[in-house]
Amino acid sequence: MDLEIFTRHMDSVIRRYRVIYSLIEFMAISLIILLIAIFFNIGDIFKLIPLTEPYVGLSPDIPFFTVNYETIFLFIIVCLLSLLILELVKKNTKRIYLLLNKTPPKRQKSRDIVENTYPELKDRLKTAYDSRNAASGNLIAAELNTSVSNDVESISASDLIDKKRIGYGLASILVSCLLLGAVFFTGFTAPFSPGDIYNRFPNGTIMQPPIDENTSSNNSSSIPTEAPPIAAEPGVDIDITLPPGAGTGPGDMLEGNESNFTPSDPLPPESLSSNHFYDTLPAGYEDVVKDYFRKLAENS
Repeated sequence: MDLEIFTRHMDSVIRRYRVIYSLIEFMAISLIILLIAIFFNIGDIFKLIPLTEPYVGLSPDIPFFTVNYETIFLFIIVCLLSLLILELVKKNTKRIYLLLNKTPPKRQKSRDIVENTYPELKDRLKTAYDSRNAASGNLIAAELNTSVSNDVESISASDLIDKKRIGYGLASILVSCLLLGAVFFTGFTAPFSPGDIYNRFPNGTIMQPPIDENTSSNNSSSIPTEAPPIAAEPGVDIDITLPPGAGTGPGDMLEGNESNFTPSDPLPPESLSSNHFYDTLPAGYEDVVKDYFRKLAENS
């Protein structure tokens, strides 16, 4: 096989593999971010954004498929964050390895990858490729070129895959999918959401729970159902004896108990007025109610 054709073919294969690596890593990062967003109820943040608030709870008219707008918004944000993280990791790979006290890997060409995969071609492939134009006038170069050309014919492109990198990516995707499935089926999420945090710290200070004005006003105007307690002061005797006649009702009179009660003379009904006539009425209603009772008495 011609070494130049072989090198171009390997370059194309390595580029495709690198695209596959990036896609797998993108999916792994996206699923991890999506898991974090769903567990911590990040989707509720769209209720706080004026631009997206009108679309919360609605779904676009898509045939045979139903998805809420907040799910679409969350998916877009997850994809953008994943791309950003992936790009930052690629640009700062050396710094990350140095922080971990490891030697950063060098970006290898296709010939380097082939030589690392097949040790018998170590240094032979690059030497033969560099001297491919001088092989016609140099017997040693021609022999090396022929020998390497015969060896590369048995190389399989699948052997050049970084299996460790693929394995880590697929393992991350599998674990993230399992955790997402558990969250969807069990409904187990964090007990708080961004809305709770926003309501708790609207201006950087902690808000106290609101007081229900209706409840407080009703309680202030309601009639107590229990007798108020008697406050005792030291050195002061409180008279708690009942006045005369207390506890005496109509039943006592029917049973023949003596009583000093003297009934008053009967009066005609038209001369009696209701006790409510003299009650203090709300402002604005006093004249109306008194006028009503006055007319009622005149007509009777």
